[in-house]
Amino acid sequence: MIKIKRERETGFMLMTSPGFSCLPPESKPRALRVLLKFLPVLTLCLITVFQVKAQANDTLRLTLDEALNSAVTGNADILIAELEIQRAQSQRRAVTGGFLPQIGVDGQYTRNLKRPVFFLPAGSNFPGGGGGGGGGTQEGSVIEAGFDNSYTLTGQATLPLYSRELIANARAAKTAVSISERGLDINMNDATAQVRKAYYDALLARESLEVLEISLENAQQNFINTQNQFAQELVPEYDVIRAQVQVENVRPDILQGENDYEAAISNLKLLANIPDEVPVVLAQTLEGLMQGDNAELLAQYTIQSNPNLLQLNAQAVYQQEQIKVQQSTFFPSLAAFGNYAYQTQANDFNFGEYLWVNTSAVGLQLSIPVFQGLTRLRQVEQARIDLKQTEIQRKYLTKSLTIQARNALNRVQRARASMEAQQVNIAQAQRGFEIAQVSYRSGYGTLIEVNDAELALTQARLGYIQVIYEYLNALADFKQLTGNESNE
Repeated sequence: MIKIKRERETGFMLMTSPGFSCLPPESKPRALRVLLKFLPVLTLCLITVFQVKAQANDTLRLTLDEALNSAVTGNADILIAELEIQRAQSQRRAVTGGFLPQIGVDGQYTRNLKRPVFFLPAGSNFPGGGGGGGGGTQEGSVIEAGFDNSYTLTGQATLPLYSRELIANARAAKTAVSISERGLDINMNDATAQVRKAYYDALLARESLEVLEISLENAQQNFINTQNQFAQELVPEYDVIRAQVQVENVRPDILQGENDYEAAISNLKLLANIPDEVPVVLAQTLEGLMQGDNAELLAQYTIQSNPNLLQLNAQAVYQQEQIKVQQSTFFPSLAAFGNYAYQTQANDFNFGEYLWVNTSAVGLQLSIPVFQGLTRLRQVEQARIDLKQTEIQRKYLTKSLTIQARNALNRVQRARASMEAQQVNIAQAQRGFEIAQVSYRSGYGTLIEVNDAELALTQARLGYIQVIYEYLNALADFKQLTGNESNE
């Protein structure tokens, strides 16, 4: 093992090895020359190894769970839904803030261009009223009040003691938060299903491409064997041409398969929030994912966990709360209040000589709604109509989800039942292909039989992959409809 150490003082590379220090003095220069001779090769090898390792580390081996986690953390709809929850929570806190005291301070300055007055009836004995002592006119007298400048500083506080409307609004705001949370579940349920299907699409494209590549290898090997037999004058030239045409017929399918795979990977990156420049390799297979699913308990399903249905349930509760909010406006409310005023008046601006006066008061305020032109009755009627609409939507959605979930379950069961038949079909097609090859090499069969057998084998393999894909897709639909996607 060679150890490399860089000396800071000289900047040279000092090489040592366990055996180098044990060499005789006359052998050290020769050994050093040998090491220096191979140093460029060693350096190039190390650089190559590091580059290959770096490239390998840059490739993302993506599992389905990793794709789902990445999609949930970066999905725009989910981020917006989370912000909607924050908005609803903020609105709820704003409503509950109505139970706290409301405190305010007001300041006012008034310049009286004409001072305010008050009137005295005729014959009043108020000093200063028209000369006082009943010296007023027959119509009465007028007295000016106040000064040119008026200053007032007022502080007031109000505390609701009982408000049925405020209580009902607080309950409705809490239900609104639940509606927003169900909206987040809907987006997570949809995003998870989309990414799951995109992963299946990419696996289907990759595994179909692998089957086509195997078909190309078989066709190329068959072409080589036919050439050898033609060289020995065992088969006609027509078989060679036919074998070569068979090879070229597979190539366009492979090119199309490669394009389909790249498109599926790009779509998966987009949905899973993975940068497009990051190379991705799928770490799982369709068959492996199929074997990892437990479909035995699918029959014991319920649609009550569907997030869309749960949101409608919360919406119905919210509409019921809105009815109570409108009905609460018929009830009186009671609040405590207090105020404090600090004021003065003067004709000049000598603030230091002003006479400031303070006043304060506390009390209770009872508000009793009596009549508002039937407005409250109409608002209650509108809230009840909204509730009826929500009930109709919930009833229809329940029926629709039940039918869709049952259909998805039937698709799962049909695909599951078809797998065994497809496996037997592959085994039979493989056996038929081997027999056709042996017969052709023995001179008893024809090239057409070999090509037909190889085509049947390819179709059987593609059919098996397609059945697994349909099974997983139907299972994804079933999970989305029953709400299992958002709960996983």
